[in-house]
Amino acid sequence: MGFLRDNAILMPSEMPVAAKAGCFYFELRRKLIHLFFGIFLVIILIYSGRTHLIIFLGAALILGIIMILLMKKGKRIPIADWLEETFERENVLFTGYGAFWYVVGALLLSLFLSSSSEIAAGIVTLAAGDSAATIFGVIGHRRLPYNRRKTWEGSIAFFVFSLTACLFVGWIGAALAALASIVESLPAPVDDNLLVPISAIVFFLLF
Repeated sequence: MGFLRDNAILMPSEMPVAAKAGCFYFELRRKLIHLFFGIFLVIILIYSGRTHLIIFLGAALILGIIMILLMKKGKRIPIADWLEETFERENVLFTGYGAFWYVVGALLLSLFLSSSSEIAAGIVTLAAGDSAATIFGVIGHRRLPYNRRKTWEGSIAFFVFSLTACLFVGWIGAALAALASIVESLPAPVDDNLLVPISAIVFFLLF
């Protein structure tokens, strides 16, 4: 998979932040899709079960890889081109970067956790928490001292909106929200769409 070469899993700190990535309405549009897709995954999980969610995410991942490879070869795919133009940030390492790691993260949650409640909690933490962090982070002004790319407003919003995990796992969801908000705020060289699910997996496996 050539598009994963050159440390594609990483988010280099020297990568310039694209102009449109700082636009509130652009980020709002992106994160609403981010949120609704997460809700859709939870609905599949609740009404069809873990196995069907794994099948859906696996199929989506395979289809996504095929589309990414075709686009890297210069093939035009109308719906993929529209999605890239409408929702993709500039200067990403490959087309569909965020969506790819979102699906991978959700799939890992579904594979490593056996409890549907824990899987749902992990998905809503990613969907609601990460969406809120970006939206409020764009309009925030108080930069984190250890990560100047993130803001206090974004991290607080991540925690507050991630408390929706409590709907599925009770008050332990608050601990998950706190952990995930800290992990998301770190200057880690890994995309948040992968980092947050991994932190949720580790959390539930340990506790």
